Amino acid sequence: MSEEKLSIKDVRMNRKAVLIRIAVLLAMVLLAGIATRIVPQGVFDRQTIDGHTVIVENSFHYLEGSPKSILSWFTAPFRALLSGSTTLMILLSLLFMGGIMVVLDQAKVVIYLVSAIIKKFGDRKYTLVYILTFTMMLIGATLSFYDQSGIFIPITLGISFAVGWDSLVGIGLSYLPIALGFSVSLINPFTVGIPQSIAGLPLNSGLWLRLIFFVFMYLLYVTFLMSYIRKIEADPTKSITYSTDGMIRHLFPSELDEEILGDRKVRKATLWFVGCVLAVFLYSVASLFVKALSAIAMPVMLLFLMAGAIGGALISGRVSLKDVLKGMIQGMKITAPAVLVLILIVGIRQIIIDGQIMDTLLYYFYSTIEGTSPFFAIFIILLITMLMEFVVGSASAKAFLILPLLIPLGNLIGITSQTVVQAYLYGDGFANAFYPTSTMLLIISGIINISFAQWYRWTGKLIGRIVLFVVVTLLICVAIHYGPF
Repeated sequence: MSEEKLSIKDVRMNRKAVLIRIAVLLAMVLLAGIATRIVPQGVFDRQTIDGHTVIVENSFHYLEGSPKSILSWFTAPFRALLSGSTTLMILLSLLFMGGIMVVLDQAKVVIYLVSAIIKKFGDRKYTLVYILTFTMMLIGATLSFYDQSGIFIPITLGISFAVGWDSLVGIGLSYLPIALGFSVSLINPFTVGIPQSIAGLPLNSGLWLRLIFFVFMYLLYVTFLMSYIRKIEADPTKSITYSTDGMIRHLFPSELDEEILGDRKVRKATLWFVGCVLAVFLYSVASLFVKALSAIAMPVMLLFLMAGAIGGALISGRVSLKDVLKGMIQGMKITAPAVLVLILIVGIRQIIIDGQIMDTLLYYFYSTIEGTSPFFAIFIILLITMLMEFVVGSASAKAFLILPLLIPLGNLIGITSQTVVQAYLYGDGFANAFYPTSTMLLIISGIINISFAQWYRWTGKLIGRIVLFVVVTLLICVAIHYGPF
C-alpha cells in the first residue's frame, strides 16, 4: 500500500455547504422569533414527582406579558450553552469525535481493522453487510450508544471503499442501522425503559411485539441497502456521491494491507482501542441497572473513547504525544463547522423556550386529540413527539415532559399506555435519525462532504417505506389494544 496517501486530518467540510446551512438556520432563527410574536404565551403547571418534573393535567393557562426583544433572538445560542451541561457535553463530544478519528488514523488502527475484517470475510462481502447491519441495529435497540456511533464510521467507510462501494454504503453499515435500532428499540433504557416507567408499565413489557417490529425493520432496511449496493456495483456512476467521494476515497485502504496486519505494535494498539470500546459497551449495560451511572454516561463514554484512541496511538509507536495532540486539534478543526451549526440549532430551541409558546402549541394538539378516534389520535401523539424533537432532543427529558400529559389522554380516547409509548418511541427515534438537526448527521456530512439534498435523495425511498411501516404498526397496536394496558 502506498505511503503517499493523505490522512483523515486532510478532510475539510465543504465551505459552501456549511454557509448554506448556516444561512438556512439563521432564517429559522428569525422564523422562531416571529412565531413568539404570533403564538400566545401559555404554560401548563408542573410538579416534581420522585425527582422528575411532570405536567399537571388540565392546568394550561395563558400568560400576560411582552415577548422578548429582537436582540434576545441572537443572544439565544449563547444563553442556551450556559443554561445546562448537557448541551456543552454534546458540543464537546462533537468536537472530540473529529480528534478521535484523526488519532486512530495516525495509529493505523482504522487500516488494521478494515484489513482484518476484509481478510476474515474474503469474498463474502454480502454476508458482511447482513452481519454488520444486524449487529449495529441490535446495539441501537438495546444500549444507550448513539452519539458514540461515530467511532465506527471510519471503519465502515474503509470497508465500503475497499470492496468498491461508496461513502453512503459506509454510513449505511454503521450510523444508519444504529439510528434505526434506536427507533425500534427493544430494551433501550432511554427510549423504552424511562417511558414505560412514566406510564406505570412493567419494565420491558410488550417485548414480544417489539421483537417482531425489529425483525421487520431489519428486513426493510437491509433490502434497501442491498438494492443500492447492487445498483452501484452494476454502474458506479449511479452512486449519489460519485463525484464527492473522489475527495476522500484515497484516505482509506483500497485493498487488504498485509504489512499493517503483520505489525505487532499496530495489532496491540488495535486491541487496546477495541478493549476501550468494549468498556463503553459494558458501561452502557451497567447503566441499565445502576441509575447513577446513566447520569454521567456521556462524559464517561467520551473519556473511554479518547483513552482508546490516544492510548492506541502511543502504543502503535508511530506517533509521539506531541503528534497525537496535534492530531486531536486537527480533528477538532474538521468538526468545528458542525459545532457552529449545532450552536444555532440550540439557539432556535432557546428562542421557543424564552417565548413560552411550546406549551401553547402542546395545548393546541391536546385539544385536537380530545374526543377523536384512537386510530387518528395516535398519529397526533406521534406528530407531537416529532415536533418536540426540535426543542427537546433528549429522549428521556422529552418523555418526562410530554408523556404525563399524553398517556392519560390516550387512555381516555381508548389508546393503551403501551401504544402511546410505542408512538413516542417512533417519534423520537425516526426524527433523530433523519432530522437535519441531528448531531450525527452534522458529523457525517462533514466527513464525507455531502449536502442534505444528497442525503435525502439517498434515503428518500427508505423514509417512504418507514412511514408505511410506522402507520401500519401503530394501527396494529391500536387495533389489538397493545398492552398489558
